Amino acid sequence: MKILHLLSQTHLTGAEVYAADLCKYQMSEGHECFIISDTLSVKSGAKYIPMSIHDRKYINRIRNILALIKFCKTQHIDLIHAHSRAGSWLVNVVRFFVNIAYVSTIHGRQSVHFSSKRKNVYGKRIIAVCEHLKGHIKGELNIDENVYLIRNIIDEH
Repeated sequence: MKILHLLSQTHLTGAEVYAADLCKYQMSEGHECFIISDTLSVKSGAKYIPMSIHDRKYINRIRNILALIKFCKTQHIDLIHAHSRAGSWLVNVVRFFVNIAYVSTIHGRQSVHFSSKRKNVYGKRIIAVCEHLKGHIKGELNIDENVYLIRNIIDEH
């Protein structure tokens, strides 16, 4: 399977470490992984493609959408795993043009406001990294989708 991990990282965070460790595991199982993010500070063995995901300017979002559509089609991506709200937002648009499975991981509390409670950008399959975030997603963001608890991976090597 070809898996794209999509992050909006401008500096090292737990989401990046989580995604890198997940890529290591997925590749050890025979999958091919790609990471698209603003920056990448940790090594994972996955092919890294830099893209300004965090920049929410209208023209940048259009560029990102077009680039992601092209990337997914040319690389024959089977699954997109978004690790940020910005990444999840982009995937929701990209999926209008390419039929790809999609999962989101929420690594931290999300801002609670009218639009975040009204529109679920995280998809139908959401991973929370702790019980507190699972409660936050269900209770405060009013997202009534499948939310799975998968704690952060600890690399013992």
